[in-house]
Amino acid sequence: MLVESGIISYRQYFPVDPNPFISEKFIELNRYKVDRVVRLVDDSSQPVIGLVAGIKNGILKSPFSAPFGGFHFRKENIYSGEIDRFLQLLSDYAESLLLNRIEIITPPDIYHMTFNAKMVNSLVRQGYQPALPEITNWVDLTRFDGMFRQKNSREYYRQAQRNNLVFSVAQNEREKGIIYDLICENRSKFGRPIYMTLDNILSTGEIWPVEFFKVESGKNIVASAIFYRNHNEICYAVYWGDNDEGRPLRAMDFLLLNLFVYYKEAGFRYMDLGISTENGIPNEGLLRFKESHEAISSLRYRFILDIKKS
Repeated sequence: MLVESGIISYRQYFPVDPNPFISEKFIELNRYKVDRVVRLVDDSSQPVIGLVAGIKNGILKSPFSAPFGGFHFRKENIYSGEIDRFLQLLSDYAESLLLNRIEIITPPDIYHMTFNAKMVNSLVRQGYQPALPEITNWVDLTRFDGMFRQKNSREYYRQAQRNNLVFSVAQNEREKGIIYDLICENRSKFGRPIYMTLDNILSTGEIWPVEFFKVESGKNIVASAIFYRNHNEICYAVYWGDNDEGRPLRAMDFLLLNLFVYYKEAGFRYMDLGISTENGIPNEGLLRFKESHEAISSLRYRFILDIKKS
């Protein structure tokens, strides 16, 4: 059976976080958003899989305040049968607590492709219902050689250079506020929601580095981005966008190439650009922009298991 482990013992079993959104610091920062946080392990042997989840309104959720959650594991080449066993015990646990549902969003494949494949397969076989998958995008910075590979993207960047744009990192709180406001304006214009306030983002900066970037034309900020440094190899794009002044100047093309250079020089292997869908429906313009600027597309899954009442 699954038991609720204490923080210390759970972290002794799983000292490494497969992705940053199931790290202890991030969980603790957001624990107020659920009724309680549970750390679940199999008590029958040395645990090989664990799950940190939040419970609220009869639903066990991983994540409960993040783009994705998922499981801890001792090693990626775990037997698929051990995954099957854990998921069966998880449904037994939820039933024993009279919960209504389990919801799990798995991370993109760049975080752990081998474990993901077996977990997704097992979730389906265990009766979890997949929602419409999200299309997520990422860039392999090891393959980036300093310029976009597609001809049109190269030309757009050269246009941006001719417009004398300047890329830099924000130096103060005032600039961070302007950067965030520009992103809010962009997402409102294109009908995309924004789930974090500026204070939310800044408070996350207490647990890992958060970087604010700007592209300027003269004294005006015309494009901006916010990134997390929350993984040794992967930088994470929180938000980005341009404004009406920056669009004809090709400010986003300029911003993206400079971000590639910046994070490659900082030693990162991948850039996680997040999803290009909303509830599984593609944003064709956003998806096209990412794919024409080096991004690879893959699927991110959300699974739901309704608990049968005995």
